[in-house]
Amino acid sequence: MNRFMKYTLLAGVCFFSAQTTFAQEENESYPFRLSVGAGFENDSNLTVDSIDSTSDVGDTAFVFDASAGYDFLDTDTVGFNVGYDFYQSLHNELDQFDMAIHGFNVAGRYTLDRFDLGTTYMFNTIRLGGDPFMDMHMIRPNVGYLLNNNLVYLIGAYEYQKQSFKSDTLIGRDATRHSFSGKSIFLLGEGRTITAGYEWTDHNTIDPGFTYSGHRLDFSVKLPFELVAREATFRTGYRFLSKDFLDASQSYNNGLTREDRRHSVSASLEVPIVNNFYGKAEIEYIRSNSNFEVVDFGETVTTISVGWEF
Repeated sequence: MNRFMKYTLLAGVCFFSAQTTFAQEENESYPFRLSVGAGFENDSNLTVDSIDSTSDVGDTAFVFDASAGYDFLDTDTVGFNVGYDFYQSLHNELDQFDMAIHGFNVAGRYTLDRFDLGTTYMFNTIRLGGDPFMDMHMIRPNVGYLLNNNLVYLIGAYEYQKQSFKSDTLIGRDATRHSFSGKSIFLLGEGRTITAGYEWTDHNTIDPGFTYSGHRLDFSVKLPFELVAREATFRTGYRFLSKDFLDASQSYNNGLTREDRRHSVSASLEVPIVNNFYGKAEIEYIRSNSNFEVVDFGETVTTISVGWEF
């Protein structure tokens, strides 16, 4: 319980500092962005997807996140910004699943008529259970196009990702990943959107037993609405993920070629409170079907949080 109290105090200090330092007129525009959030999460089955680790037990956790960004250039034609993101989970009992993520990103944009051309570089370093776990580098060029009816925005992207694990026992999972994706955002007016997307992934690892090709389908809906004289936002989404492994590894799946199929359904409600504070409730259900028993499971994650953004 002392661990929860320590992080609750930390979050309170961050919220107070943010409110007193950055309280400004709402109609002013600033190149600097800052947000912080803190809450409690209940996970029915703690997992670490990147190493196929499933606990088969649940736990509660304090979660804290913060992000900051600065726009060096932001015009109708050109944009350039840098950002930093931080995430921390602190579990009540199973501290080996505590995760800390530090993320750094640089992004550029060039707009020409209805086209947006952009590139993002991101570096994440991750700790798991208090120990160094993995570093990730990502480069993502993309192109966006607004159709003439101004009702549909199309995005196409390529992503290169490199994953490097810190433990010698996991070095076989070190990977390079190539992904191609497309997304359609339907603009329904008054902030309402429907988004549909597809991604194909080629994931290559040092140990061929972990190499796979994958498909991902995403569908989400965003619906702002008035709730007690405030504009709340409801979101819901569905994701289907398939992985077809390319090698019948004797080392971890009894000589069978592994196949994963995962369904995820999520919903969230965000409600403004006061002075850029908001409350948020989220729930996600995951059903992972696989002939690899370790990752054949169900999981429900619920989170209640409070955030602030500038």
